[in-house]
Amino acid sequence: MMLTRAVIMRRGHPRFRTSLRWWIAERTVLGLVGLVIGGLVLLSVLIAVALTLTLDSPRGHAERLGDTGQLAGLTMQSLRACVGTDSITPQEGNTAHELLSTTASVVGAVVPATMVGVVFIKMFSMRPFVWRRKLSVCYAHQADAHEFAEAHRGSEERIIAVRFYNRMENLTVIDLTARVYLWYLRKSPHDGTPVFRKQTLRVLDHQGIPAEDRTWFVMDRGAAFTVWVPVEAAVPTLPITEIQGTTLDGAESVRILVRLTGKAGGLGTEVFGERWFDLDGEDFELGRFAPLTPQVDADIRQWEGWRTFDHLLTSEEDGQTLPEPVKDGGPAVRGFGRRRRAPGWTTAVGPVRGGK
Repeated sequence: MMLTRAVIMRRGHPRFRTSLRWWIAERTVLGLVGLVIGGLVLLSVLIAVALTLTLDSPRGHAERLGDTGQLAGLTMQSLRACVGTDSITPQEGNTAHELLSTTASVVGAVVPATMVGVVFIKMFSMRPFVWRRKLSVCYAHQADAHEFAEAHRGSEERIIAVRFYNRMENLTVIDLTARVYLWYLRKSPHDGTPVFRKQTLRVLDHQGIPAEDRTWFVMDRGAAFTVWVPVEAAVPTLPITEIQGTTLDGAESVRILVRLTGKAGGLGTEVFGERWFDLDGEDFELGRFAPLTPQVDADIRQWEGWRTFDHLLTSEEDGQTLPEPVKDGGPAVRGFGRRRRAPGWTTAVGPVRGGK
């Protein structure tokens, strides 16, 4: 009976829908403004053309449309009506004009309320975190945790470093927590169906001890932060084939997710950010990241100390020589956490030399 109803209703699974709120949150302010203005201008042109074509006049359609002055005037009037600052005066007894005038008036009433809603959505969709483009896979003894590094002195084991910083000059993030997850597909031994596998990866806490998360009571501005994820295995070449006891041979679409949650100081609202990293793609690199030296007395809006944020040390062993700064100085990737739809995703996190 249920199958028959499903066939009759022609509704199958999976059922998806798009959330307008999240679609708006992912757009930039400039993009939203351009989209709204472009849409209103296009609607105004269409209304103006429709008014011209439905006008009771002895002139032909081609002659009316050729009158660019009148058409431009109607377009401007329609645009003002669509934003609620004017109204269209319909031709007496013209039903089409009445309908077009009513449409413009309804749009003019809805647009201001819609813009207020968009503003509120953008106000509460902060994206304060800038991520390093790639995760650096360095030796475990190179971690910024003294006891952990000493315990792995001479070891071939690796550790993943995930780097990020707060790009909001006037925002202090408090009670920040970072968690890292492993996500992959493995075929079921029973029917061969791909099955999602998820695993929480241990990270180094503030004492350099493996734990489920890493926390900071405050996220300083003008300093990079790092989450360290022990691989607990040697990684002679990429991609990583084993991590924290999990063998990835035969696994598909292996990704790491790094998730940050915290609060905005002074507001108490939640601050959220996440990033997927693809284990099979180009999101990983062997080597230790280039260190940064925060300047606490510098204006972070003018300081160009982030030029090597995406670089590696030229030598993993001595850790001294830095690469030449890039010319544009553009920092890393800004991300809110939407999953990439290309085959494969991935992530990880810990503290920084000269940072926190």
